[in-house]
Amino acid sequence: MILKILGNNGPYPAPGGACSGYLLSSDSGNTRILIDCGTGVLNRLMGECLPRDLDAVVLSHLHYDHMSDMLPMQYALQFGPRPTPLPVYAPEEPEAVRALLDAPCYDLWPAEDFTVGEMRVSFAPARHPVPTFAVAVSCDGERFVFTGDSNQDAVVELFCEGASLLLADCGLSNADHRLAAPHYSAGLCGQLATNAHARRLLLTHLNPKYDPETLLAEARASFPGAELAELGATYYI
Repeated sequence: MILKILGNNGPYPAPGGACSGYLLSSDSGNTRILIDCGTGVLNRLMGECLPRDLDAVVLSHLHYDHMSDMLPMQYALQFGPRPTPLPVYAPEEPEAVRALLDAPCYDLWPAEDFTVGEMRVSFAPARHPVPTFAVAVSCDGERFVFTGDSNQDAVVELFCEGASLLLADCGLSNADHRLAAPHYSAGLCGQLATNAHARRLLLTHLNPKYDPETLLAEARASFPGAELAELGATYYI
């Protein structure tokens, strides 16, 4: 699989940046899904493919930094329509936010396991203030896992087991982390990757208030091969 980072910030974008958004393609290029579509993602997606060329969109949860660009995407699909509505898989709450996605160009589905083209997509519940899911995609003999926004959770850790590439929510520094926080710390991302025997770890959901290199050093204390998910970068899985 091929992973393109369209956005790596949260809960707001850095100057010139974008919030959560990840384009995942099969090696053949015949299957493409977008995981999350936060602020600034649509602009970068348009440089890779048109929304009508996507096979599905998966939204880990319905906070705006993970789904807000689904709203202007409706206009892109009106002017560049598909033969059928674009399948969108998302939690069913908060209902008021999900209602914003109730448009003719979208075919809304709950966050339940599905297969599209060459990809098998599965979900596991994560710890966050609203219903949120970790997402795994199996394709081309590899397994990609995205934690979504979460804190320490045994279900998520088991779900990440053996990931070829683990994309982890690095929303907090070690110093700012609390047991009841809505995000992993950088150090806990490293520990998660180690515990789950992940082959590779990318840190994402980077809060612009932090120095990314400091977060990276904290993650590498537990997982020496940790990397920052670089905006615009391509990773082969």
